[in-house]
Amino acid sequence: MTRTRRRVGRGRLALLVGLTVLLVGAGSTAGYALWSSSTTTSTSVRAATVSVTSTGFDQLAGAVSSQSPSLTATVVVTNTGSGSSPWTGTVSATTSTSADRDLAGATRVVAWSTTATSCSATASVGSGSVSGTWASPPRISGTLAGGARATWCVRTTASSFPTSGSATVTGTLGVVLGSGSWTGRASTTATQTAAGPAVTGGFACTPQDGNWYVVVGWDTSVSSLESNYNVMVDDTRIATSQGYYGKATISRSEVPATLAPDGTIRVTVDLLDSQNQVVRQVASGTVVAFTQSGARGFRCS
Repeated sequence: MTRTRRRVGRGRLALLVGLTVLLVGAGSTAGYALWSSSTTTSTSVRAATVSVTSTGFDQLAGAVSSQSPSLTATVVVTNTGSGSSPWTGTVSATTSTSADRDLAGATRVVAWSTTATSCSATASVGSGSVSGTWASPPRISGTLAGGARATWCVRTTASSFPTSGSATVTGTLGVVLGSGSWTGRASTTATQTAAGPAVTGGFACTPQDGNWYVVVGWDTSVSSLESNYNVMVDDTRIATSQGYYGKATISRSEVPATLAPDGTIRVTVDLLDSQNQVVRQVASGTVVAFTQSGARGFRCS
């Protein structure tokens, strides 16, 4: 017995193909949605923190002299953040007068990395050191893991000192950890001072008008009587006097409170050459400023 195979019509075949495509499309959409949901709920991100501290630079503060020209500090830079970051320490100096600038240029600044816990005044300068002066200071740098620290020795040595008056230099160490907008910063300062030699030069003070003002004088035999002298208070000229006279008045007009506040005031006398340039300091001393009944007065120390 022979069977005859029936052929599927074109309309029924098209319907089967359409259902298959629909099912495959729906299945892929459901699979994608499940993968997307799983990825979102299983992913977490923790942001690193960037912060830094710097200690010890203020150990460079103090007075320097020809007998004691050096100061040494132990500088510790700590990455208090959570990630590894590069860091840079930049030294800068602030000065006000020409004497300050001279001291800054004559003070050597040297720094070196160390594994020691502290830096002594007699410690030898280590390998890989960097150096400069307060006027053109060195830079220190490195890379620190989170929680790690670096220790550096920093030493200053002055080689020249004021010939008169005093000088002051304020150094600042600014540390930056990280880069771009992701940075931590720390800053520390240290002020160094240097005094010139004590010069009296026959300095004399005479009270006038019941201690409301004084007249100061000095030894004019150091030069010809035609020579001129500048009388200075806080690096400011308050009078010029010729050797024939050799005196100057100090009152509230010459020394207002804006120049020097009440208290002991240092007065210096500089010899001038024929071009009115300072040759050297020839005398120094002090007077005392005070305020009484709302009026400013001066008396001898």
